[in-house]
Amino acid sequence: MEGERRLRGFFAKYRVLRALVTLLVTVSATTVGYAYVHRKALWQVVQICVLASVRFGVAFPCEDVILPRRGVSGSALIKSPLYRTEFLLTPLTPIAGVESPSVRSLDSSQLWNRAWEARSKVSATLGRHLPRSAIALAVNSRTERSQDQFHIHIDCLAAPVEKKLALDGPKKEGPWHLFPLALMGQRYWIKAVEKPDLETTNVIGIIAAGLPQARRAMYRLNVVVVGAELADARPGFYILADWGRSAAEHLIDHECTLR
Repeated sequence: MEGERRLRGFFAKYRVLRALVTLLVTVSATTVGYAYVHRKALWQVVQICVLASVRFGVAFPCEDVILPRRGVSGSALIKSPLYRTEFLLTPLTPIAGVESPSVRSLDSSQLWNRAWEARSKVSATLGRHLPRSAIALAVNSRTERSQDQFHIHIDCLAAPVEKKLALDGPKKEGPWHLFPLALMGQRYWIKAVEKPDLETTNVIGIIAAGLPQARRAMYRLNVVVVGAELADARPGFYILADWGRSAAEHLIDHECTLR
């Protein structure tokens, strides 16, 4: 009887994990914009990852699942099967996207900081250390995304963008201004943040508060956060925002070339 019970448990676990893999493969197709893919597929993956974590103590095929508790928001880290070095960070609550009011709350800084901490996985997958200026966190607008579950793309910043920001990016924290150069063909508003991490940085809230035009068209907002080295070698970040028709993800180099 004990053997049969364990066998049933094994097959139950196998069915869950097989469903996870199937859904994750489905979600991978969304990154290339296939119109027929269900826009809730990522949310379905999140739900099953939570189930696997709670019932079986595993996050697979998610890389990591942090279950919510008092003062701590839940999140799932997913390895993209489409790109070698890309990871996705998403909350465990149903949040449609950048236009959702809840992503402007202070709690959302936990998501951004976990996404930033996941940069070590990008370096590990690539097989060499990447400086903070080579990592980008990107969120696509509602008009450019293919999934209606808020998620942060984590991968290499395109090398030409990194060079332009290093040369012409602000060297200290200050007001928003329009970056003087186009980045991959698109103009972005930019703001420097003088902090070593994103633990208390409410990225979307900062954009909504500092750029009035953002509040009028949050559904069109594309956001990119890039690690930066500011004046006197102080660690910081650049927050980039735009309302164009080019996805924020276009500033990412999924091949990590020239690295």
